Amino acid sequence: MPAVPAVPEVKGARLSAPVGLAIALTALFALVIGFDAYAVYADWNVRALADRALADPSAAVYADLERGYGLMDRAGTHQRRIAILTGIVFVVWFHRTRTNAEAFAPGADRLRPGWAIGGWFVPLANFWLPYRIAVATWGSSTPLAADGGRAAGRLPLMPVNLWWGSFVLSKVVAWYGGRSYGGAESLEEVRDAATTVLVGDVVDIVAAVLAVLYVRRLTALQHARIAQGPRGVAGTPVPMAERLPD
Repeated sequence: MPAVPAVPEVKGARLSAPVGLAIALTALFALVIGFDAYAVYADWNVRALADRALADPSAAVYADLERGYGLMDRAGTHQRRIAILTGIVFVVWFHRTRTNAEAFAPGADRLRPGWAIGGWFVPLANFWLPYRIAVATWGSSTPLAADGGRAAGRLPLMPVNLWWGSFVLSKVVAWYGGRSYGGAESLEEVRDAATTVLVGDVVDIVAAVLAVLYVRRLTALQHARIAQGPRGVAGTPVPMAERLPD
């Protein structure tokens, strides 16, 4: 993405499309995908070894299974570390885009920009608040038409919906798989738990890919809006009823 042109200051803050953050997130999500792929291998290995142990409960198979447990644990540790780093950068990017959206369409979202950070840490509500903010930011970032009015039609919400749906699904499956694996006592339970964790890791790969597409698309939209200069700032807000889901 090209450099962002200079634009006037708005309410004491200088607008800028978070291009650098989007590039950093692309790299971080690539690492997430790599560690997830490593975890998928570890999960499949434990599942296969559990099947072997059920068919042939020899000492050699159990020794391999113990090593498989260690590989799976190491994969999980790497996943957690890169997830924390990626999450921090993502929330910074998310807040930056929400702040830009406030300048594009003042008052279009009743939630203040600070909720773009705080919304992630409210139990249960964090299954809804970030998505709500993402939808509002997406709509407010629509570039203006050539005559200065808002472009006809609304941008499809599919990139937002696919990202958020896969993200939530991956976290739910990973939570359930982790609990099942931690409480597994029999080989059958270990095999089934490893299968669930494997599915969660595959879904997380899909979620990471969709997150990259969402991040790059929204960043490009805001870049185009800022490139329109002063007329692209403090535009006519899109009514909430037109941009937020019921």
